[in-house]
Amino acid sequence: MIHIACCSNEKLAPMFGVVVTSIGINVTSDDVMMYLLHNGLKDSTVKRLKKIADRYHVELRFLEIDLGILKDCPVDDKIHYGNIMMYARILLPSMLPNLDKVIYLDCDLVVCKDLKSLWETDVNDVAVAMVPDLWYQDKGTLSRLGINNYYLNSGVIVMNLDYWRKHDVQNRLLSYIVDLGNELIYNDQDALNAILQDERRQLPVKYNVTPYHYHKNLDNYPKEMQGEIQESRLDPIIFHYLGPTKPWSLGCYLPGKKLFMKYQKASGWRHFTIQKHVFKRIFYTLIPQIKKKAWENKTYIEGWESFFE
Repeated sequence: MIHIACCSNEKLAPMFGVVVTSIGINVTSDDVMMYLLHNGLKDSTVKRLKKIADRYHVELRFLEIDLGILKDCPVDDKIHYGNIMMYARILLPSMLPNLDKVIYLDCDLVVCKDLKSLWETDVNDVAVAMVPDLWYQDKGTLSRLGINNYYLNSGVIVMNLDYWRKHDVQNRLLSYIVDLGNELIYNDQDALNAILQDERRQLPVKYNVTPYHYHKNLDNYPKEMQGEIQESRLDPIIFHYLGPTKPWSLGCYLPGKKLFMKYQKASGWRHFTIQKHVFKRIFYTLIPQIKKKAWENKTYIEGWESFFE
């Protein structure tokens, strides 16, 4: 059985429903057990998510977390990733005491293929396996955190839970986050990179493909990874909608939106509350050039839409 964990609040619940749908459709090699860490979902939301999971034969368990554990961690609701739930993944070793391994996934992604190969990643002697965050390999980011290897993205993680418990990783990370406070930029992700830089393994790019991978100019990325990036564009296993603009955002026009809409439709959760601003919807419908402006400036490769038909 493949074990997968996600973290969500009420606002992100529809997006989690899309994640469950994409997993149910594409992960066929083994049974799937999913765990949702949350901070108080409505009963109606829980029932709706269970209905989606049952439809696609995915087992789903809900685990409510004690936010008091995270009370000293800095938050900033003005940024899209600044909610207290960004730290919830750090609690997985204590929330899942009977598991020795789990795949963690963010809620702003879709699974495009079977995850058997990801689940079989060898993490016996490390805490985590993660994909490089190719947008943040600059010297400023690396020197800020004092790391001398790739900066990795925390949206997809293969976690060795036994290792975390044996080496007290959870408390090490939380202490680092509390001590540095607002000095951190990508709080939990910065901590994972700084604390675990010698206790991690690097995953192939195909497990965490983002819209930024579709830039025409590959010179922005490390030379040794440019070939792998080109291959991952055509054959992503997980597509992660990294950044402040999401496929459910009004006016969104970014690579992978049609892929997301496919799984959103299949989930049955067609209308996200975040999309209900009537005047904006009318505005973008009448003047479509406005919503396309940010993504039609020729910085992305031609024909990326056809990859997801």
